[in-house]
Amino acid sequence: MIESIDPRKAREIQKTRIEAAMDALAVLLKRKNNVNRDSARKIVEEIYRSKKIQPIRGKAWPQDIWDKELATLYVIAKYALMLHEENPDVFYRIFSYEETLEDVIRIVNEKNSEEARKFIHFLLGGEIDDNTVARILRLETTKLLLGFSTEDRVIDLMKKLSEALPEHASTVRKYARYFIALRIAQSIAANIVRNRIAKEALKQALAAKIGFEKIMPNDEYIEEIAVNVFNIPKKKITRILALKNNNKKARKNKQD
Repeated sequence: MIESIDPRKAREIQKTRIEAAMDALAVLLKRKNNVNRDSARKIVEEIYRSKKIQPIRGKAWPQDIWDKELATLYVIAKYALMLHEENPDVFYRIFSYEETLEDVIRIVNEKNSEEARKFIHFLLGGEIDDNTVARILRLETTKLLLGFSTEDRVIDLMKKLSEALPEHASTVRKYARYFIALRIAQSIAANIVRNRIAKEALKQALAAKIGFEKIMPNDEYIEEIAVNVFNIPKKKITRILALKNNNKKARKNKQD
């Protein structure tokens, strides 16, 4: 049985990211009469780069990555600082998009797939693209990484979103692969996964729990996320994942 990660431990693992988000929010509040989503995005990028923190991501670096990272500020602003109550004007000026995504998540969890589909299209203004679907999932996942949601909630959301928007099932499945890699990397950072056997056990358990086909991430993908999102030393990841041995085997098989 794989040990779960409690909220305090999750926040401890992401301490530098949370501190950077708090710094960004402090700047935004000082400039509260002249802030919007665009200025928030620039401030986040500037502070993250100064602290050498990468946004939450997989292998890719999409053009809108800093806008996506505002989900981190949103979670801290709402669930840690209650800014939606104390500074609603600033909060909604910056985070109205994330609030809409939270409405979508609530509807998906409460309604059947047919009703949820109608509400999703209404809330998001008609056409839904793959990027929007991924951002819905990213928001709940960010809450999990920062200790304000659970693994079960994210997995339930993936399943229900796939049912409500079947045309985006492949996007949800792709996200599920990323989610498994993210959870394994987080468990390595928490010193729960300490060797290849534990890693494989967690990977298999998560894939079975999610229940989609072809969602197993490879070790190189896990390594990428562990290094970039959780700042785990590459040497530690290589040892736990036994990547050197894997690479030797792959080269040998290729030669054979």
